[in-house]
Amino acid sequence: MLFYTTGALLPIVTARLSRYSGLGPNAVEFAIQGALYGIAFCFIAMRWKAVLRGAMNAKWILALVMVAIVSASWSQDPLITLRRSAVLFATTLFGIYLATRFDVPNQLRLFAWTYVLVICASFFCASFLPQYGIDHSIHLGDWQGAFYQKNMLARAMAIATLVFMSVRFKSYSAIRWIGIAGSLTLLFLSRSITGAVVLAIILSTWPIYRLFRTKFSFGIPIFIGVATALCASAAYAYQSMPTLLELMNRNEGLTGRIDLWQAVWLSISRKPWLGYGFDAFWQNMRGESVNVLLAVGWTPAYAHNGFLDVILGLGFLGLAVFAIGYAILWRRAFTFARQYPGPAGLWPCMFLAFMLFYNLTEGPVISQNNITWVLYVAVAVSLAIHLPAKHVTGDAVVR
Repeated sequence: MLFYTTGALLPIVTARLSRYSGLGPNAVEFAIQGALYGIAFCFIAMRWKAVLRGAMNAKWILALVMVAIVSASWSQDPLITLRRSAVLFATTLFGIYLATRFDVPNQLRLFAWTYVLVICASFFCASFLPQYGIDHSIHLGDWQGAFYQKNMLARAMAIATLVFMSVRFKSYSAIRWIGIAGSLTLLFLSRSITGAVVLAIILSTWPIYRLFRTKFSFGIPIFIGVATALCASAAYAYQSMPTLLELMNRNEGLTGRIDLWQAVWLSISRKPWLGYGFDAFWQNMRGESVNVLLAVGWTPAYAHNGFLDVILGLGFLGLAVFAIGYAILWRRAFTFARQYPGPAGLWPCMFLAFMLFYNLTEGPVISQNNITWVLYVAVAVSLAIHLPAKHVTGDAVVR
């Protein structure tokens, strides 16, 4: 299930199976999805009480999923919203099960082995199936590995690097360093600026999270100093933006993102509070998305900003529900970092930072069959389970 939610190999498998079966790629993907979720639900059913108690610790996430389901009533395509929100609910249940079945160190080991498979598959595709593993059209020569687009490979490798830095194996410790080397190599070969910049920012904040484990009198002055240095660096980077973009072979329009965001805001202004229904906005030349496509002159599949996609689908109502839950998780993550020893204790902070920074220029925040959402749900439930009850006020705690 974890490997499936990464999206790795799916374009190749569906294309090849549909060729032999005579069915379209969507039918093949639906069959794979049904089989995997069927098996997953068998495991969930065997631990339904623990999963139910775990769901009590993910109230804000479940509230967001409920908004997604209810959005079918105002969606511009109710059937698409109902189908995709139902799968989102199933994906969320799987994330809850994962957190109730395994503690954080064991979750990280599972994630690490998953990304070992993804790394191996990506090197294999690029080396032996270059028609799939290397882009031959828009981004000529950029590696996309086992994915259908280079930014998906970059996102996977950014998460993989954070996982390998946080995991500790009981044996096969060399796998950790091989994983870090492999994920960084693939990130470099993808030539994704977003993935490289976001990973660099998150790694630069690693010492800040470690400060929360120090004494108050020692950590606070250092934290203020580091925060001041980061703010100064951000201000300098903003002033030097044209030069930095030129060095990265990018323009000031962020490869068309600025024009896209302006067009998206016009669509948002027409339905700001409730949006167009979960995952129902981007329908190419159908519905409201046609206005965005005509304005930008190309065919984006998403807003290249996860938070804008939340507003497009669920309006500012959905964004508010997500933001409240996200803020609560940060408070718990800081407490978890202080109380949980080892690098695994910093994993929630690292992942929540990834969710923030990566979704500024990519996305999506909320997505079915997506490992990013699975990890977010697992982090949310794990923080509630493993923190003392006094730090999880108002929520049930699984014991």
